[in-house]
Amino acid sequence: MSPDIILEMDFLFHSFLLGILITVLYDILRILRRTVPHNVLAVSVEDFLYWVACSLFIFLELIRENNGTLRWFAVAGAMAGMLLYKITLGFLFVKYVSLLLRKILHFLGKAIRFLMRPVRVAAERMERMRKRSHSKMRAGISLGKKKLTAGKKLLRMILYKQ
Repeated sequence: MSPDIILEMDFLFHSFLLGILITVLYDILRILRRTVPHNVLAVSVEDFLYWVACSLFIFLELIRENNGTLRWFAVAGAMAGMLLYKITLGFLFVKYVSLLLRKILHFLGKAIRFLMRPVRVAAERMERMRKRSHSKMRAGISLGKKKLTAGKKLLRMILYKQ
């Protein structure tokens, strides 16, 4: 085969791999969205950054492989890579990796709750002690006021008698 044809086939193969890579990266975003809830603004920003990064990556690949010239067979190769990945591994990759991540996060949440239990128990006990000491302090203040009032009345009676 001629060297030019070999270069073109190499370019087509790299385009095919680039299509797979772009789709895998988007599936990673989808997995992230399934495991961590996102609002509309976060999804929009992620999509914007994804497409900017992909367009830069594709542009750099076109410059490296073909001096920046867009060849339609390269677009077809990238689309074929995307389609092949989607119909073979894409669904399974997103489904099972997001399921695995959710299980891991669930387990980590349980482990953290278990490890933080002594801290939570200590905080609850300290809160009960604070409430008890606060109520005792209020009772002591109330008793002190009553005694001061009684002492004041007694002092007035003593002073009026003299």
